[in-house]
Amino acid sequence: MRPLYRRLVSWTLLALALLLVLTGLGITEFRTVEPLTFGLLGKNLSFQLHSLLWIPFLLVLLLHLALSCRVRR
Repeated sequence: MRPLYRRLVSWTLLALALLLVLTGLGITEFRTVEPLTFGLLGKNLSFQLHSLLWIPFLLVLLLHLALSCRVRR
């Protein structure tokens, strides 16, 4: 069984990836995404979140890769 911190990093990476995809669609397909999110995720908010999420995504991705490389050595 994997340690708790590795599972936490993996699930966090998955959540951030899904949020990036959703906000990216919220920018390009806002007429579809806005009703699906009950008006919570409009085009402007999608753009702001998408612009802010890439840094945490990149950091968690690097952490995920570092943990994967460290364990296989």
